[in-house]
Amino acid sequence: MLRSLIRLYLIVVIGGGLAIAFVNTSFSQLFHERVTQTERDADRTYAFVLEDYLQRHAGPERAAALEELKKHGSEGFRLMTTDEVEPLVGKRQWRELRDGKLVLDYDTTNYYLPLSDGIVVYARRGDSTTVEIQAFAYALLALATLLSVVVWVHYHWRELRKLEAAARAFGSGNLSTRAQSSTKSNIYELSQQFNEMARQIEASILHQREMMHGISHELKTPLARLEFGLALLLQSPESPERQRERQLALCKDVRELDELVTELLTLSRLEQGEGHLVLMQVSVDELIDSVAASMSNDVADRSLTLSVSTTGMTAAGADVGSLAARTPGARTPGARTPVARMPVSRTPAYHVCDPKLVARALLNLLRNSTRYARQAISLSAATGAAGTLVLIVEDDGPGIPLADRSRVFEPFHRLDSSRDRHTGGFGLGLAIVRRVALVHGGDVRLEEAASGGARFVITLPALALPLPANGSARQDVARHG
Repeated sequence: MLRSLIRLYLIVVIGGGLAIAFVNTSFSQLFHERVTQTERDADRTYAFVLEDYLQRHAGPERAAALEELKKHGSEGFRLMTTDEVEPLVGKRQWRELRDGKLVLDYDTTNYYLPLSDGIVVYARRGDSTTVEIQAFAYALLALATLLSVVVWVHYHWRELRKLEAAARAFGSGNLSTRAQSSTKSNIYELSQQFNEMARQIEASILHQREMMHGISHELKTPLARLEFGLALLLQSPESPERQRERQLALCKDVRELDELVTELLTLSRLEQGEGHLVLMQVSVDELIDSVAASMSNDVADRSLTLSVSTTGMTAAGADVGSLAARTPGARTPGARTPVARMPVSRTPAYHVCDPKLVARALLNLLRNSTRYARQAISLSAATGAAGTLVLIVEDDGPGIPLADRSRVFEPFHRLDSSRDRHTGGFGLGLAIVRRVALVHGGDVRLEEAASGGARFVITLPALALPLPANGSARQDVARHG
């Protein structure tokens, strides 16, 4: 604190000293006319007596009279002719001197008093303030400044010490530490920024810990099965058919591990932000149709119905017809159609996004819905405010309790109800959906469908292409990797 106090005090004292010096040297010239008039008014009687005294001692006696005056003051009287005074003053001062007025020089330290016979009396202005008084005044000013700086520094130093203690505690591992500052403090905004930073860091570290715990848990089960299966293959003599079954089970565990690693890598890339986005202008109808076509077999295998809802024109300009008529997996006449198109709200013809990531998010939502839907799933696209693209996936399953909706997008989070680990998956699908929405600058929310099931709503804002698109604006999004 002492070092900061000394630095601040030196800055204040030096700044104040420079200001005082500027006032003393420059203000007399800036306000010369006003100072001159004030001097005339203040010394009117003195000038009258001096002029009368010198007029009564004209001729040879005037020099002796001036010497007598010098004995009684420090003005340094001297007689000058008007020709000698002219180069020492300005034109305006010279005219005022010719008019019989007292004038001051530019420094306002000397004055010239014209007499009636043309002689000019030169003298120094008397200064009633002594050097001791001036020194005492400046010392008092410096002391007052010091006290003010000490009070100011002490108040803010106390707040800074609180912030320093909070930062030290947070750095030592106490992640719940927050800075406590008064709302009247000048560093209140800084402490709030520190608290927000601490909150985000705490949330990030806790998230990473949960991720590591979840990854460890997910890897442990297939690895244990692999270890057990390999031990059985090496030790137990079994028939070729039984060994074949065990080998297939081991391959299944390896594929499960590969899927988990792929999901984790995808989530990791998405958490790095917009650097991995490949933006392009995409036909919304083609994107939706491609996603629905990829899910048609899964939907049919589970005896479900997928309704695709968009309206408008295809990229080629033709009316959009029934998707079931051109979707692989559509059933023969008379059988239940697994995918059907139902025109509803207005959908933009094109939207700028990363088609692979958006398709991945929609596929994750649809796969999630196929696990829990009883009979029907719907996929729809519509236009929101300011040109946003709204994508909706809902099912008629058991739904998700309101208390659990805020956590379903967390990695490895599973519910204790019917939507749990036994239905398949690693608990990363919805986390990837959320990250896809966030890297596009949008969001995703979970609502309750009219049927009581889950309703996921992805909102993607209108984006601009980073570079002019080459070739056709329509992009092939049939492959989503």
